[in-house]
Amino acid sequence: MSKKLSFQFDPDQNYQLDAISSVVDLFDGIPYQEQQKMLSGTIEDIVSNYSQDESLDEFLLLDNLQLVQQRNNDQRKGSELERSDDLYVDDGMVLENTGYDSVRVPHFTVEMETGTGKTYVYLRTIHELREKYGFTKFIIVVPSVAIYQGVIKTLEITKKHFRQLYDNREISYIPYDSNRLNEIHAFASNTDLTVMIMTIDAFNKVSNNFYKHTEKLPGEWKPYQYVQATRPIVILDEAQNFESEKSKEAIRTLKPLFVLRYSATHRETPNLVYRLTPMEAFRNNLVKQIEVIGVSELGNFNEKVLKLTEVTRNPITAKVKAMVLEEGSLIEKEITLKQDDDLFAKTKNPDYEGFKVSNIQFGRKEEEQLLEFENGVTLSVVDSILAKEAIFRAQIERTISVHMERQAELKAQGIKVLSLFFIDRVKNYTAEDGLIKRLFDESFERLKHRYDDFKNLSAVQVREGYFAKPKADAPDAEAIDTDGSNQKQREMEKQAFELIMKKKERLLSFEEPVSFIFAHSALKEGWDNPNVFVICTLNQTSSVAKKRQEIGRGLRLAVDQEGKRAENHDVNVLTVVANESYESFVSTLQKEYVDDRTDAPPAPKKPEQGKAKRNDRLFTSQEFREFWRKLNRRMRYSLTIDTEKLIEQCVEKLNNTKFPNPLIEITKGSFVMADYKISLESVEGKRAKLRIKMEDTQGNSQDNMYFVEEKDDLKKLTKNERLRGFKVLRIDQQYGEPHVKFDNEVVVKKYEPYSFKAEMAVKVQKRIESSDITTYPIPDFITRVANETNLTKKTVLEIFKRMNKEQKEKIFYNPEGWVSEFLSQIRIILSDHVVENIDFEIVEDKDVYDLDELFPDVVKQPQRELIEAGEAGLYDKVQVDSDVERGFIKNQVIPDSEKDNTVLYFKFPPKFKIQLPKIIGNYNPDWGIIRKYNDGSLKLELVRETKGGLNLDELRFPKEKRKILCAEKYFNKLGIGYKVVTDKSHDWYEEQRIQLSLDLKR
Repeated sequence: MSKKLSFQFDPDQNYQLDAISSVVDLFDGIPYQEQQKMLSGTIEDIVSNYSQDESLDEFLLLDNLQLVQQRNNDQRKGSELERSDDLYVDDGMVLENTGYDSVRVPHFTVEMETGTGKTYVYLRTIHELREKYGFTKFIIVVPSVAIYQGVIKTLEITKKHFRQLYDNREISYIPYDSNRLNEIHAFASNTDLTVMIMTIDAFNKVSNNFYKHTEKLPGEWKPYQYVQATRPIVILDEAQNFESEKSKEAIRTLKPLFVLRYSATHRETPNLVYRLTPMEAFRNNLVKQIEVIGVSELGNFNEKVLKLTEVTRNPITAKVKAMVLEEGSLIEKEITLKQDDDLFAKTKNPDYEGFKVSNIQFGRKEEEQLLEFENGVTLSVVDSILAKEAIFRAQIERTISVHMERQAELKAQGIKVLSLFFIDRVKNYTAEDGLIKRLFDESFERLKHRYDDFKNLSAVQVREGYFAKPKADAPDAEAIDTDGSNQKQREMEKQAFELIMKKKERLLSFEEPVSFIFAHSALKEGWDNPNVFVICTLNQTSSVAKKRQEIGRGLRLAVDQEGKRAENHDVNVLTVVANESYESFVSTLQKEYVDDRTDAPPAPKKPEQGKAKRNDRLFTSQEFREFWRKLNRRMRYSLTIDTEKLIEQCVEKLNNTKFPNPLIEITKGSFVMADYKISLESVEGKRAKLRIKMEDTQGNSQDNMYFVEEKDDLKKLTKNERLRGFKVLRIDQQYGEPHVKFDNEVVVKKYEPYSFKAEMAVKVQKRIESSDITTYPIPDFITRVANETNLTKKTVLEIFKRMNKEQKEKIFYNPEGWVSEFLSQIRIILSDHVVENIDFEIVEDKDVYDLDELFPDVVKQPQRELIEAGEAGLYDKVQVDSDVERGFIKNQVIPDSEKDNTVLYFKFPPKFKIQLPKIIGNYNPDWGIIRKYNDGSLKLELVRETKGGLNLDELRFPKEKRKILCAEKYFNKLGIGYKVVTDKSHDWYEEQRIQLSLDLKR
């Protein structure tokens, strides 16, 4: 029998010592407090931290706070802190009838990344405050039973360590229990260092036992009065949970001497004294590095999907991911719903008939955010309609494989590997035929034979689920997930978490076969185990905060069988197996890991508006009016389709088409965060010299100088995707101070650099696998295709009937993918028929467009897209949508106008559309130009389309080619010269047109 594992603690971790001294030094100058005793009637002596009616000197506290902040900034102990000009003091009312009208309490904040020993730090801070100032009464306030149990566990396992550091002195701790109120007296009267642990729910309402008279305590005082008399120092664990007015009022009611706030993610940071950011924790290898394996489906839209992602307030709306029918194909999109909205009407998907919104409920917890439909279906953010068995299987197999491989690697170092699954529904594990349990057991039994450590174990021996049960001896099938919303559920939670915490060391022993742990929402804040090496997200929530909570369960550095931390960086890698692509997962996680004070690359804001003013000399000229009369004629198209020929060509094409199988994409990459800093070094005329520095969590760094001008794009210049959006809008001065402004509204000044954090995809590997073969019901695709193409149902059915049997039968295995491809191929053939057979005729009718409405006096355009138009521009500035358009105008048209050749030109307004069949789409041409012949005589009336190249088969979208081919016929009928040009086409004005041919390869 091996000796029991005991956690080892390093007392010399500099970052922890810095966090401790940052708090302790706040009170420098306060005399050592000899134990303050007070006598009140029949109540025995109560030991207090400080005199009842006195407060700490706030001027002294502010001076010390500023000294600590400056010291930490000078020595770069943690992230740079903003200097406090005033001391934040929480001054407000207390709960009704609790003895005081108001209480004034200073708060101090410590931010430390998850997994870096935050609980250890505040427990050791308690010891230091006792040593230096004589403070003996502390209350640790926690938001949940999980953290309550976690703190108690940490107090137990650190007891020996702290005895060695502090001359055998240890903390006497009291877990507050409303059924054992007599312990309040022990807390108040104890002369030793005493800590009470309380959940916020135990004292945030006057109906709590904490505020009621009890015979378990001597005298007339109620429990809370004993606590108030001690002038306790309150420590808030996960302080972001206590920012409501209700929580603040309850904390003030304790009448604390001061409050210490500890968290990884504060929303409020009053009197911030120390910060250790995720970036610093990763960079200094204080936590595990993260790699992500993303598992996502490609091309399988046959499963029913309806997922509630978020409920927002003001106004109340629900965001859902649903399958939307667009142009005949189902695609997954995010839809915003409000009261009485009809999901079927918004998606056109018949699966959602009857899904009319009857109620939307907002809640602070994910479980409280609900969306209800009139048909009785209710969704919460944690429980949605999303059946993805193939994804679950792939994730579970990947998790087991990674787990077994890591265990084989680390066994010799005495390190046991644990994997943690977060599941979507408790019943998917606890039920006799639970989907997740079945998939795990099948996968484990199939894979275990490859690894000696597992080949003699069964799946049942290695897995365990952590869920609350109605009774301790209740079967797993009766397990439920709880949210602690009532007394009975809190008792159930308490039982469950006691079991979890007691197993913490045992789980790390090789003698315990359990190494795969399944949880729903129980194991969030307050539970972690240093040897969690793999986290698998089988749950369907996309909440950023929840992602971070889940990952936090595995960030601690691993320990061996003696409880010693493994310092080897290659060992400390946490693998997250996510039910989405790697890129999607890390970009969402990045939003949470961004430090509150330094933003990620900003999303483009609404750009500045520039005004383009009309040139009325040209607008009223005879040349423009004549050209416009010609352009503004009403045209009608006609089509003659050879139906038999169309059917034959469609059948031939479809018989040779590769219809898609459902695929699973596996992506893998490291999660790496990078710090960016853009500084303005100098401005020289129209050029600015920028310095761009980058440091990432893998120790890489770059420091480069770049000269930029207006319109330069930092993304292209540096070939770095993380600098997307940093396109130089303006290099200018204000009050003699030079600055550079970018399109995304960021401004960099000489002494005001811009910093941001971003995630980086490193070593992304992709692999495609076939999904399980499953048959699905067939949708009414004949009607769907007929509606989208304007072909008759008879014609569509005839195309299907003439296809090869083998090609037709593929519809059963991936109906939506098959239908999408079927529709796509018919569209291609039909579109080519339209282009080949379309004809136009002029309708003698009134004008189509109102001239003054299309060309008003002043046009507001995004400033970043405007360039000077020159003398021939219909407006003094012209909007360009691409570098090709900019080059065409600046390098071809304007120089030609300066030679007095181009008389006038304009950009066709977006409202000007050539009406074409739906399958092609309406067309908005680029440029209208009036130019003289080379001999200076008659005027040429031209329409020019600007593209990156003249080969239409190389255009990005086939529809563009077809629109151009139709437009050529259209303008030819009007007697207007039309052709495609580039920014380098020096012959753009020549009359002869490049003959555009229709490529109808069969």
